[in-house]
Amino acid sequence: MGVLTSLLDGGIAFLDRAESSTALGNSRFPYVIDANSKGEDFIAGIRVGGVFGETLDSGAGRTLRDLRDRRVSLSLIGAFMNDLAETMERTAPGSVRYGADVAGLRRESDGTWTSVARDGSPLVTSDCVVLATGGHEDIRATAARHGVPAERMVGSAQLLRGDFDAVAEVLRKDGTAVILGGSHSGFATAELLLKRFGDSISRNGLALIHRGLALSYENLGEARSARADHAQRHEVCPESGKVNRFHGLRAGPRALCLRALRGHEPRLRLYESGSPSAYGLLARADLLVHATGYRPRHVPLFGHDGRPIWLGVRAGAVDDRCRLVDTRHKPVPGVFGLGLGYAQSDAWGRRRVGVNTFHGPDSEHIVSQVLHTTSLSAAVGTT
Repeated sequence: MGVLTSLLDGGIAFLDRAESSTALGNSRFPYVIDANSKGEDFIAGIRVGGVFGETLDSGAGRTLRDLRDRRVSLSLIGAFMNDLAETMERTAPGSVRYGADVAGLRRESDGTWTSVARDGSPLVTSDCVVLATGGHEDIRATAARHGVPAERMVGSAQLLRGDFDAVAEVLRKDGTAVILGGSHSGFATAELLLKRFGDSISRNGLALIHRGLALSYENLGEARSARADHAQRHEVCPESGKVNRFHGLRAGPRALCLRALRGHEPRLRLYESGSPSAYGLLARADLLVHATGYRPRHVPLFGHDGRPIWLGVRAGAVDDRCRLVDTRHKPVPGVFGLGLGYAQSDAWGRRRVGVNTFHGPDSEHIVSQVLHTTSLSAAVGTT
């Protein structure tokens, strides 16, 4: 957008609980799988002549340009984000504050917001706050909902980071691992396990329980001409024309889903949630993998009188301008949400989770509103 200088002149602070730039850098996409996007999606918003233009000539940036039409590894994205962060810190020294574990946001009587640390001390006061704190897997809540011990469940993120100890022990004993969730995380986890353990996974040794399957298509014509392996809705994005744009399976996970549906992957069986077979699996599975989605890492909000500001039914709910909303669905002045934990919903109530959405229209909504302020703006969280 060409307005970074204006933002920096107005004052901007990034607050993160990581103790150092190294610790924060190591936390950026430490996964052993590919991204669900092409290389172009990660660099499309960078102006060649802008402050971040130099990152396109870095090792990671050059690789992304070479792979702009292909899927790229998440480790490459992590390296590129670290290059962006280093450029930001050189451009605005002191803008990133490490070890800032924000426990809450307090609205002052003049309408500004103070980010408060765990010990109650103020960190920074700003006109606006952008919550970009990501999401987390609530394993205990999911286990309780299904009536199984939380100790039998591991998070998909743990496996996607390459920590296979729990599942390896099960598979060595010819046990059964069950993945809960039929979205990208679920099938990406299944794809990784099949590649990692190969023929050591017995027939039907891996199962996936889903609430419905959806595949992505470039357009409605492609969707209609495709072989119907299962019943699914064709939700056409009015902006792009893509079918099932935000929740439809793509690339490797999509191909795995089709192989399983067609009986071409004997190691993986699919079950619909709520069916007798699914209930039986939950009861006897040796290991359950949580892949049902993420809850926002919410930062509590308080008024200047110390009373909580209650947010909408979903703590990460935002309106169509990325503003957090309260229980009356009214925007909370000066507080925005961005990213996985604060995704907007589309016309069908599905979360708009996509890197080029976060880095594109969502960010533009926030930046255009923040630029109307005159003093310090704070972005809480950089992960």
